[in-house]
Amino acid sequence: MLANTSILRLLGFDAERVPDDADVSFQFTYLPESWGVFVLIGVAGILLYLAYKLYQRDHADAPGWVRLSLAGLRGLTLLLLLAILLGPAVSYNKIRTIRPVVTVLRDASESMNETDTYDDAKAAVGVSKITGQGAETVKQTPIARVDLINKLTTWEEGRFYSEIEKRGRLRLLDFADRIQEVPTVAEEADPENPEAEEKTVIPELKATGPGTDLARALTTSLTERLTSGVVILTDGQHNAQSSLAEAADQAKERQVPLFVVGLGDTDKPTNLQVAEIYADPQVWKNDPFEIQATLRSQGLEATTVEVSLLDVTPGEDESVPAEEKVLDTQEVTIDEDGGQLRLTFTHKPEVEGLRSYTVRATPVENEVNAKDNQPSAPLRVKVLDDHARLLLISGGPNWEYRALTRLFIREDNVDLSCWLQSLDNGRQQQGNTPIPQLPITKDKLFEFDVIVMIDPDPREFSSAWVDLLKSFVGEHAGGLLYMPGPVFGGPFLTNPGLESFSELLPVTLGDIGSLEVSSLLSTFNRPWPLGIVTANVDQPIMRFYSDTQETLDRWKLLPGIFWSFPAASPKPAARVLIEHSDPGLRNNDIARPLLVTGNYGSGRTTFLGFDGTWRWRTPGLDAEFFKRFWVQTTRYLMEGRTLAGKRRGVVETSRFRYEVGDRVRVAARLRQPNYEPLEEDTVTATLEVPGQEPEEITFTLVPNSPGLYESTITAANQGLHHITVSLPGEGGEELEIDTNFSVVLPIRETQATWLNKAPLIELASSSGGQYFELDQLDNLLEAIPNRIRRLETPSSPIPIWDTMRVFLLLAFLLGLEWAMRKRFKML
Repeated sequence: MLANTSILRLLGFDAERVPDDADVSFQFTYLPESWGVFVLIGVAGILLYLAYKLYQRDHADAPGWVRLSLAGLRGLTLLLLLAILLGPAVSYNKIRTIRPVVTVLRDASESMNETDTYDDAKAAVGVSKITGQGAETVKQTPIARVDLINKLTTWEEGRFYSEIEKRGRLRLLDFADRIQEVPTVAEEADPENPEAEEKTVIPELKATGPGTDLARALTTSLTERLTSGVVILTDGQHNAQSSLAEAADQAKERQVPLFVVGLGDTDKPTNLQVAEIYADPQVWKNDPFEIQATLRSQGLEATTVEVSLLDVTPGEDESVPAEEKVLDTQEVTIDEDGGQLRLTFTHKPEVEGLRSYTVRATPVENEVNAKDNQPSAPLRVKVLDDHARLLLISGGPNWEYRALTRLFIREDNVDLSCWLQSLDNGRQQQGNTPIPQLPITKDKLFEFDVIVMIDPDPREFSSAWVDLLKSFVGEHAGGLLYMPGPVFGGPFLTNPGLESFSELLPVTLGDIGSLEVSSLLSTFNRPWPLGIVTANVDQPIMRFYSDTQETLDRWKLLPGIFWSFPAASPKPAARVLIEHSDPGLRNNDIARPLLVTGNYGSGRTTFLGFDGTWRWRTPGLDAEFFKRFWVQTTRYLMEGRTLAGKRRGVVETSRFRYEVGDRVRVAARLRQPNYEPLEEDTVTATLEVPGQEPEEITFTLVPNSPGLYESTITAANQGLHHITVSLPGEGGEELEIDTNFSVVLPIRETQATWLNKAPLIELASSSGGQYFELDQLDNLLEAIPNRIRRLETPSSPIPIWDTMRVFLLLAFLLGLEWAMRKRFKML
């Protein structure tokens, strides 16, 4: 620090005000410049001389040593005052190191999971240096691009990142369709080796992104003002709308060079892959259903391959191989350009229970990976009993009743019983199994699986029958559909003895009386288009085709509605499938719900708030859309009874198929052994994905919704996902409630997976940077500019005279002089 620290401390100066190892200098703040210095010296000399002469002339009778001492004290006092007037101070230079940012961009998109073999000798040498394997081994062993990036962390004891940190502050960004800043932490120092350099811990890269937005990643990397360079580790597959050229121009304007390392093989590998197999988790016995598969091809000449659908029967244990039976085979034409093909197989299951299916493509010549010619795990489908007992209740022979009666009587899988309330006494009711009276006892009502009520007349029902119906749905897991009509809708729902019926419905009704008056004053002389809720078009009731867009287009072509019941809003956890398109009917900015599904206890309920589905018989062949809607609705309502664990709850996702990166909302409605809603705050479940360790997920109770639990997970891996909730059952046994959903790779990440080298070279050169191969990592580290700067800034002068000790010294000198003058009578 200061050379004369002891003197300054003696004067009372706080030396801690000066930083350690600072370059310190002493100065007089008010010292004159140029010739003024000589004037100052002259004035000081004259004052000292006058002080000496004063004591020599005026006090000649005093001893000589006294006069000399007093003159000396006076001189010291004058010199001290002069020094104070000149402002003695110390100053130092502040040394600040400016460390710019060097950003490393790591490609975290799904294409980085692709494996490559490096036949080129130079590339093989570069990969062997990174992996520690021999060059010949590298040529024969495929390695994933994401693994290469992760192995850079340990390459030559972490030299890749440590060399970058010597040129600035490391900033790590992982990019896919979104950009995530990755925090890095310093590794704890080795206590046995205090001189060892501190190392930065680099988190492992996981490539799960559904898309690649390289341009946006570059723009984000340039947000740091002091950025000296950007290192990019990628395969170059940019599939977003943003412009790479604009990002490169921005980097050039900021004088930030881009250093690109290309990963992957520039040649399109020869490969055929069954990337996805998908079907509904639950299907019906003796009812054909579709199994879809995605076939990916690249590097092939135009050819024809054989693809088969197989029924898989697992062995009794792992040592027994599974039995396979070919159900169907297709000859598929592969174009030279490759890409993806959607294959559809149709299968009619004849046995109920859990079945497994897979799709296999015959290997082609020179294929790099024949293991992916079928999915890693078979598709599990639960085949349900197809026979449903249906009770159809209607207040009168309206058009809806007539159309449904004709439909269900002809359906082989439905045993229909009708109760037309307006039918004259003595006349037989319609149906496959006619009934003599409305079921009013548990043993009679519980024989049915589904009850459909079309504008029922309230005069035939009592509160006891409504309680029986609630038990049928809530405890017996029966299904209920209620369709109010313009005749009895209002009277039925406002009947004092039937008030609790509204508890079964998945909608809130509000003030029915005032809504009915408003409805009566309205005119219904024009059809309103169906307001299809796009997000729920994949719900089983709504599905006309396997493609959701095709289904949505078909729904928009169906005849619209005239009259609708004025329901207020959906209840929590209910799903609105169709809503009214008339903006004038919105209630508190909520569209009028028309078709809503929900749960009551362990059963399913549906509210159909409009009449006129019979008009849907016109479009299509043989009323196919009217038929499909009502058959699917009946099966959906019946599913609650046919699923395993049906009386204790259900686990559902909003869709059956998701893409990697999607957020999957899972709902579980669970009940205690006494069928009351479960009251636990959280419930744990097991998530199983092929090729991954089982994962535990947590369901959280939804506020104000007894027994309803929700969990949200991110679809990180492709394949069939299986969620199982275990509840305590009778006799100490566990009861499992489960569901399946499928996760697929986004098309944009699977269409092009090779190293896109040319745009990367252009990107690097246009920014003033450079493109590097894997064997040129040393050249890359040398190319990153070192723009670390040391700045010296002088501090403000720190006075050293304004201390208590300096003023005490001045007072001491004056006091000593006064005391001596008094002692020798010189005052």
